[in-house]
Amino acid sequence: MASMLRILIVFMLVWPIAGCWDRIEIEERGFVVGTALDAAEGGQIKLTFQIVVPTQMKGSSGQKNEGGSPFINLSATADSVFKAARKMSNEISRSPYLAHNQVIIISEGLVGTEHVGDVLDLFVRDPENRRASNIMVAHGEASKILEIHSKIETLPVQYIRSTQENKDKSESITPPTNIGELHNFLLSKSSYALPKVSITEDDRISTSGAAVFNGENYEFKGFLDNDETTGRNMMQGTVKTASLELVVQGKQLVYEVREFNRIVRVHLDDRGLPEFHVEISVRGNIGESELDENENLRELNGEIKRKAEQRIKQIAMDVILKAQNDYKTDFLGFWKKCQEREYGTWMRYKNDWDRGRNIFSQCKIHVNVDAKVRTIGTITGTE
Repeated sequence: MASMLRILIVFMLVWPIAGCWDRIEIEERGFVVGTALDAAEGGQIKLTFQIVVPTQMKGSSGQKNEGGSPFINLSATADSVFKAARKMSNEISRSPYLAHNQVIIISEGLVGTEHVGDVLDLFVRDPENRRASNIMVAHGEASKILEIHSKIETLPVQYIRSTQENKDKSESITPPTNIGELHNFLLSKSSYALPKVSITEDDRISTSGAAVFNGENYEFKGFLDNDETTGRNMMQGTVKTASLELVVQGKQLVYEVREFNRIVRVHLDDRGLPEFHVEISVRGNIGESELDENENLRELNGEIKRKAEQRIKQIAMDVILKAQNDYKTDFLGFWKKCQEREYGTWMRYKNDWDRGRNIFSQCKIHVNVDAKVRTIGTITGTE
């Protein structure tokens, strides 16, 4: 009985202090909301953290304190990301805290010379860093991206995130990839595409495009332009809406996709290789037209339908040819369909899919498009 009493007393003494063993003193930490990684001279890596300045953020009144920026960008250069982070901790009053890190941007110069998994190793292993941090590849210098201001958003990182969230309204924006998803790609040695971010000529952020990586050798293959990214999103089935410029009767017309569906079927051809059939069905409106009011769009319905189908098929086939012939990398995800529908075939070819004999580049891929046109008529005679 006495021993039980002693145990109870010890437990009561220890229990109140156990709950705060891992507490974080926010006054002693610098909250990192964005990270940039660039290649530096001599094979070194330049690490940049965007750290929030709480006193300059908007308060409960909605007003921002005057006299300073709501963020600071701090940089350090070293042989590795870990050493650069350590170096930065030695040079600032508040050690960087990564639990609120929203975006990690890697420059094209760095991914072109370093294995992306090695570059991001610190962020994968560090328990402080969020697995939901989005990964992007910068066209140009990554740290410059974190310097672009917006009149609407308080922080550059918020500007980047909000622009990327327009993926449902823009067909050429690659859906976000977080660090957890990227880690899975690396473990499975699957090829993939990451969102691209760049600075426009008028100093704005653009998140259109994609950066392609081969899963076997982790090689950065290059960027996709807007149309190629649209095609990639079509193959992935992530398109929500799209605007296609068509020429009908020698005049411009915009076909606005409102519904998009795609089905991928696979069977074996006479060589024993997977053969893919992509069926795309879309419904759309006439978003804008230069046709005269007296030209009856209803009578042109067949031509509009045909032009829309041709344009969508061209976009899809262009990115397929890029994947098979130029990059020789299956960043479109056809391997998943082969694995799902022809598992035995996949097991036979998986080690040579987009490497070795590169079976992917030898596969026949067909695209068929069925487009329907809604809202037919002129501005004065619309359904």
